[in-house]
Amino acid sequence: MKYIALAFFALCLSGWVIADDHGGNLTFEPRQDSAPMTLTSIHLNKNGGVITAVGDMGVYGRVYTTYTLTADPGGLQGTVLGEGRGAMEDGTFASGSGSGSYFREGTTFTMHILFKISDGTQNLDKIVFDAATGELTHDAYIVM
Repeated sequence: MKYIALAFFALCLSGWVIADDHGGNLTFEPRQDSAPMTLTSIHLNKNGGVITAVGDMGVYGRVYTTYTLTADPGGLQGTVLGEGRGAMEDGTFASGSGSGSYFREGTTFTMHILFKISDGTQNLDKIVFDAATGELTHDAYIVM
C-alpha cells in the first residue's frame, strides 16, 4: 500500500511539474488596427463560395485577399482557406496563406484563419462578413 501511495504522489507531482507555466505561453496581440475591407467579388457554387476583398492593412500595405469557403451539410459552418498579398510602401510584397473554419449567424459569416506569413510570422485572423450590408472587416493577431 505504501508503494501505491508513493507512486500516486509521484504521478501527481510529475503532472504538475510538466504542466507548470504552459497556460501562459500562447498569447495573441493585435498586429494592427481592425481593417475595413472593400468587397470586390463573390462567386458562389453548390459547396460554398469565394469572397475577394481589398483594403489597407497597416504593416502589410494594400492587401488583396481571397477567402474560399466550403460549407458543411446544413450550411451554418464549414472550412475556409485564405490567401493574401500585400503591396507594401517599400515596393515589396508580403504574402500569406492559411486555413481555418467559419460559422454563420443570420447573414453574418465569422471566419478564423491561422495564416503563415512570408516573413516567417504567424497570425490568427478574424474576418467578419455581413452579406446583408456587404461590410467586411479583417483583424490580425500575432501568434506568440
